[in-house]
Amino acid sequence: MIESLYIRLSGPLQSWAGPAVSGNIIRTEPWPTRSGLLGLLAGALGAERGQWPEWLNDVEFVVRQDRRPNIVDDFHTINPRTESTLFRRRHQIVQGISAGKAKGKALVFTPDAQGGTSVVNRTYLADGEFIVRITSEKHLDELENALATPGFVTYLGRKAFAPDFPFYLGRGSADCINEIPIVSNLHRTVESEQPQSQPVTMVTYGPFHPASGRRNQTAITVVNQRDEQLSFISGHLVIRRQLAG
Repeated sequence: MIESLYIRLSGPLQSWAGPAVSGNIIRTEPWPTRSGLLGLLAGALGAERGQWPEWLNDVEFVVRQDRRPNIVDDFHTINPRTESTLFRRRHQIVQGISAGKAKGKALVFTPDAQGGTSVVNRTYLADGEFIVRITSEKHLDELENALATPGFVTYLGRKAFAPDFPFYLGRGSADCINEIPIVSNLHRTVESEQPQSQPVTMVTYGPFHPASGRRNQTAITVVNQRDEQLSFISGHLVIRRQLAG
């Protein structure tokens, strides 16, 4: 039996940034991205930026959308950080720019590259919920340790976006991605009747899949309450203590 790890990505806001339109226009993708999920695992492993283990590229993810998020706009400004002026002056001198010319707007930075206050536009995902299956042929134990006791604080794309509890669901059969029920009120209004099952979209990311992932739909059992879902999870997934060694 192939085993996998399961996490739940849910919270008031999430951010899974795609390509930046410019330095001050950043749009989130509607789904957690492969690069974002790899970064989440690297942080749990305690890996510094640029020092991720090479084997992370072989990890496979299946992302299941249990609740479709709303895309919300965020508007804020960034002012120049004058405390960085000394560093930038030294950096430019090293590049051969004379001390007399290394001044003014060239010594401060904002995303619009004008040295003044920048207007920054971002979008985020609000009230979304995803269940993610993580599969690794040789490093599942190591990832299990990391998700149970993360090296760095886990967040949903931005440090301000903490995940709801429970985040780490446990370890179990790879088939559980199709068996963990969804909660009825995540997909229906109060007036509508509860269906017995619900088609749910999944995206698979991996070394043998397109960079944008491969999508499919699967009918998932529907339950009335969150407790019923959590009861199923506790009966089919195991949360172990940190493994020895």
